[in-house]
Amino acid sequence: MLIAIVGIFAAGALQSRLPTLRWLGDVRLEFLPAVVVYAALTMQRRGALALALVAGLMQDAFSAAPFGITALAYGICAILMTALREALDRDLPWMQFSAGALTSLAVAILACFVISISVGTLFKMIVVASLSGGITVMSFFVFDYARMTWGYE
Repeated sequence: MLIAIVGIFAAGALQSRLPTLRWLGDVRLEFLPAVVVYAALTMQRRGALALALVAGLMQDAFSAAPFGITALAYGICAILMTALREALDRDLPWMQFSAGALTSLAVAILACFVISISVGTLFKMIVVASLSGGITVMSFFVFDYARMTWGYE
């Protein structure tokens, strides 16, 4: 739980402070979906849901999206992933990538229901989801290494 809390704060700080990637159409890297996916596939349902809601509220606090939209999307994703944990192999990189990309995409789609969608927005959603998937794969390595180093099971 300590690693996840530190991960949420570190991911939130990185996500809010890093500049946008101009060469990809001003997209911003998202690190919080990786933390949500890691928590959902590693922790018990109650802890994973609590961390997903905290991560969502943190992202909502730093974004222009309506407050609570990201927390709702992260919460739904955490519930679904904890329910499907037996079918999902958390150690496969393609599964980590897919879970991170789909979690990021779920947030973007839910926000687009509230705001609006255009062709440019659709392109950005796909790019951000792909980047989030890659970040998720790297985050699993980092978090598993931290758990192993600090002596957690």
